[in-house]
Amino acid sequence: MRKLLAVLSTIITIFAIKEAVYVFISTEPDMVKQKPILIIIALSICIPLILLSLWLWSPRKKNNDLQK
Repeated sequence: MRKLLAVLSTIITIFAIKEAVYVFISTEPDMVKQKPILIIIALSICIPLILLSLWLWSPRKKNNDLQK
């Protein structure tokens, strides 16, 4: 179940990063007017998703003390 969540989280994270890059390099007039707030929104979405993906992909520690 954890691997499935990791895969889904990674796919969503990749899409969010793609959209964040679009916000950073966009030259559309509407986007340029609101660029500072859009950058903050993009980073506030991307950073937690990246951390979640990394946490889900990291190996879990096995707790041998409880098994003894």
